[in-house]
Amino acid sequence: MSKHVIFSRNANNTALTTERIQQLSPAVFATTKHDRLTDRYVALHTSDLIPVMQDYGYAPVQAAQKRSRKVSAEHSAHMIAFARTIDTDFAQGDVRPEIILYNSHDGSSSVKLFAGAFRFICSNGIVAGDGFQNRMYHNTSALSGFEDMLRNTVANLPAMMERINLLKSVQLSSATAYEMAKRSVATRWDMFDAQTKGVYAIDKTITDVLAINRNEDDHMDAFTVFNRIQESVIRGKAFVKSLTEATPYGSIRKARPINSVKENIRINGELWNIAEEMAA
Repeated sequence: MSKHVIFSRNANNTALTTERIQQLSPAVFATTKHDRLTDRYVALHTSDLIPVMQDYGYAPVQAAQKRSRKVSAEHSAHMIAFARTIDTDFAQGDVRPEIILYNSHDGSSSVKLFAGAFRFICSNGIVAGDGFQNRMYHNTSALSGFEDMLRNTVANLPAMMERINLLKSVQLSSATAYEMAKRSVATRWDMFDAQTKGVYAIDKTITDVLAINRNEDDHMDAFTVFNRIQESVIRGKAFVKSLTEATPYGSIRKARPINSVKENIRINGELWNIAEEMAA
């Protein structure tokens, strides 16, 4: 997805091998915790959670972590997406339900599970918003609690797919789609209205995120519009205005892809919530 952050799936969307996960996200296999953490912090290692996911029929299909200068690669925040790659339970057309696991070994995050989906047409990894996420803190009894959290997330997948069906059934007017795009752009950029350094959205940013990039996306149902917007906001397929010391009056440039796993998940969830609100 971006050269600035590791995001990878196999070309045929099959399960990743242990060796491939190690290449993409070494933090998954960390066996230590960050030096600043005390003995009261008991890390729940991601590598211990993968076999639990596999016992429930979910294989890792994507691995990602942020390259950071402040945190070692071993302890960095990371995510793994899991799917039932053989059993297609709940799969609908070009959309496959997935479970996203987010964790870190630097004390910056609890263990989180998100209900999500993968849209094959555009390779969009979707993270469902409010009501489709669970978390637990690192502690000695966490592994048994993780199974409870996993079962709850699995139980939520049919409801998430029903929400997707509902979004597909709602046709948006051009005005409503524009308003969805405007609110979605605001999850990442403020609108330009001042001469201070930074990156801002402009009117073109909003129209850019609504652009149709493939024939399959030439529809106005809420789910398709949401996916067009999500793809552009996350991957930087829109023009923004950048003010720097060298360009104090601003220059128009292509936005950069999201290079943070944490921000990717945050923005994804907020975009989902906006889509549901606009389709209600």
